[in-house]
Amino acid sequence: MKFRFTLFAFSFSAALMAQTGGTNAWQFLDLDFSARSLSLGSDFVPLKDGDINLAVSNPASITPEMDNNLSMNHFIYPAGINYGMLAFGKNIEKLGTFTGHLRYVSYGKFTRTDAAGIEQGTFTAGDYAMGTGYAKQLNKYFSIGGNFNLLFSHYETYSAFGIGADVATMFHDDKSNITISLVARNIGYQLKGFTSKNHEPLPTEVVAGISYKFHHAPFRLSLVGTDLTRWDLTYNDPSLVPTIDQLTGDTIPVPTSSFIQKVGYHTNFGLEILPTENFFIRVGFNYQRRNSMGVVNRMSVGGFSFGVGFKVKKFAFNYGIAIYSAAGTSNAFSITTNLNEWKRKE
Repeated sequence: MKFRFTLFAFSFSAALMAQTGGTNAWQFLDLDFSARSLSLGSDFVPLKDGDINLAVSNPASITPEMDNNLSMNHFIYPAGINYGMLAFGKNIEKLGTFTGHLRYVSYGKFTRTDAAGIEQGTFTAGDYAMGTGYAKQLNKYFSIGGNFNLLFSHYETYSAFGIGADVATMFHDDKSNITISLVARNIGYQLKGFTSKNHEPLPTEVVAGISYKFHHAPFRLSLVGTDLTRWDLTYNDPSLVPTIDQLTGDTIPVPTSSFIQKVGYHTNFGLEILPTENFFIRVGFNYQRRNSMGVVNRMSVGGFSFGVGFKVKKFAFNYGIAIYSAAGTSNAFSITTNLNEWKRKE
C-alpha cells in the first residue's frame, strides 16, 4: 500500500495559506511569489512602477517598461520546502506588452512505505503554474489586465491538471501618487483530479489595495484587503463549551472573535521607505498570519515582515523575510535584469 501523500499535501498547503483546509486544490497559488510583496505584508497589488514580479499577481500593472525584463524569485520555506518564480516580459509591436511566468513549489523527497512500514524507495511532490499575462491602458488613469494559467501537480503517483485565470483593474495617478487596484484571482477549473471523477475547486479570491507615496517624504504606505468574498476568516473550536468560574460561580462563555478581529483578518499593512532611487527598506504586518499561526504566549514579532531592495548596475536585488511565528520564517530572494541593457551599443 503506497504512502497516502495526497491528504498530507492538501493539509500542508492549507497551513501555508493560514486558511481553512480541505476546501480547495492548488492552495499554493495564494503564496507570495515576490520577495517585495512578502516583505510588505503579502498580497501586495496596489502599485504600478514597472516591477514585473508584482505584475504576475496583478496583471493590470503590466507596462511597456517591462519589455525584456527577466526576473527570478526563490523562497526558502520551513521544513526544507523550496518554491519560486521565473517571469519575463515582452513588448510585441502593435499588440502590446505580454508577460510569461512559471511558479513552482518543491516539497522535497519522501520515503515510500507499505502498510507494514517497510520502505519501498522514495518519491517527490510538487505544484506548478505556467501562465501569460496582458494589460490594456483604457485612459490616463485606468487599466485592466488578465492572466491565463495552466496548473499541474504531482504527488507520488497522483497528479492533477487544470486551468485558471486572474482579472484585474487599476487606478493610477502620477500626480497624486495614489494607486488603487482590485484583483479577482484563481478563477478556473480542475480538468483532471487526483482521483477519478473528483474535481476540487480552485482557491478563488478577491483582493483590493491602495497605496500612497508622500510627495515630500520618502515613504509609501499601503493597505491591502484580502479574501473579500468571505467575511469571517476566524476559527472557533467547536469542542469548546461554557465553563463555570470556581470562585464566583459565574458562567464563562466560549471566546468569540470581535468585529475588529474579523476586519483584521482581511487587512495587511505595508511601509516602503525610499531614501534614494536605488535603495529601499520595507516593513509589513499581516494580522491574520500573526493571530492564526502564532505560538501562544510566544507571539514576539510574528506576523511582521521586513525587506530591502537595491539596484546595482544592470541588476535589481530584493530580499524579504516573513516571520510566521516563533516556530518558523520564510526567506525570499529576487534578482531582476533587463536584457535590453546587455545588448552591445553600435
